[in-house]
Amino acid sequence: MIYFMCAEPDGVLSYDVSTGIWRQFAIPLPLHLTDHTLAEFQGRVMLVGLLCKNAATCICIWELQKMTLLWKEVDRMPNLWCLEFYGKHMKMKCLGNSGLLMLSLKAKHMNRLVTYNLLKREWQKVPDCMLPWSRKRQWITCGTAFDPVPCALV
Repeated sequence: MIYFMCAEPDGVLSYDVSTGIWRQFAIPLPLHLTDHTLAEFQGRVMLVGLLCKNAATCICIWELQKMTLLWKEVDRMPNLWCLEFYGKHMKMKCLGNSGLLMLSLKAKHMNRLVTYNLLKREWQKVPDCMLPWSRKRQWITCGTAFDPVPCALV
């Protein structure tokens, strides 16, 4: 199954690779959500998002409840870490693979790399990405999650 976010109406679009069937589900996004990304973990559809209300900003993880088709918050970044973002206009990029999410968080004069382990529900700060020929911290703008397996379709 491959999942996509769609807008108007807000929701999730799924594509079953084995049957070739598309499905659309109208699912309202959580309030005050700015940047967001879908992730899949052990058959569960997860939403990773930047929650911004007034000057407060935090990263939250939601799981799609299949019975109600609503997002249920399952975790959020530790409050002490969220305080670093207070009053800043943040942008988030997220990439996931095999239960590990990598988040690149950027604001003016600020870059942060954070991982989240979906299985252990554990947040971890990642050392800055500094290239040898530059003194500038790198911001991850995009990435590809690729997990090859012997039975992959050709």
